[in-house]
Amino acid sequence: MNIHSNSQIHSTAELGKDVQVGPFSTLGPGVKIGERTEIGPNVYIEGGASIGADCRIFHGASIGGDPQIKGIQDIPSSLEIGDKTTVREFVTIHRSGKENKKTIVGKGCLLMSYTHIAHDCRIGNEVVLVNATQLSGHVIAEDYAFISGMIGAHQFVRFGKLSMTGGMSRIVKDILPFCTVEGNPARLIGTNAVGLKRAGITPVKRNGIKKAVSIFMHKELNITQAIKKIEDEIEISEEIRYLINFAKQSDRGIIK
Repeated sequence: MNIHSNSQIHSTAELGKDVQVGPFSTLGPGVKIGERTEIGPNVYIEGGASIGADCRIFHGASIGGDPQIKGIQDIPSSLEIGDKTTVREFVTIHRSGKENKKTIVGKGCLLMSYTHIAHDCRIGNEVVLVNATQLSGHVIAEDYAFISGMIGAHQFVRFGKLSMTGGMSRIVKDILPFCTVEGNPARLIGTNAVGLKRAGITPVKRNGIKKAVSIFMHKELNITQAIKKIEDEIEISEEIRYLINFAKQSDRGIIK
């Protein structure tokens, strides 16, 4: 381990093998740091946060702090960050606002500078948040979602798997998996063609997804009608079934 003499490590914090901690960083009670994780200068980690192995935390990040909820009680809750996730400068991530619950960030994520993840968010694996994106409480970003810069997301919205969100968008409804949205108000552009290809989804399946998304885009069809039309007209692959189930489970509605 390489722990700078000007850092403050609480006696109950647990540090794995070969962890590095820079100057003026603080690790609070119950914090757990996985093997080979690098913590830069002026980083503040508290709230019993658990950081995985091989992560990089850059200077000025604030992790595991109290949720920004008026009248929040001093309840036991925490934050969990998976292995190989990178947290860039001045990122803020808050612990859960519910007793014994967690805010969760998955494995292999990239959280760019000044991004904010509020209480009780659930961020999947390999998610990218570009600079200054702001996620309100209880937001879900599924695996491989790419969320561009300066986005504001309402509480409880969901970013579907392999979705792409254009910069400076205002997100108040759910974003379908495999899709691209952008704008203020945000609108559905079509499939995330590049993301689907990079994910190794076959051309036949990509074509089926494109047809299904085009049906969801019809303004004269509500979600129930669109799903019925998809089930009647398109061969149901695993990806299309996932798309349909996501839409069925939407509480806030989907962006069209």
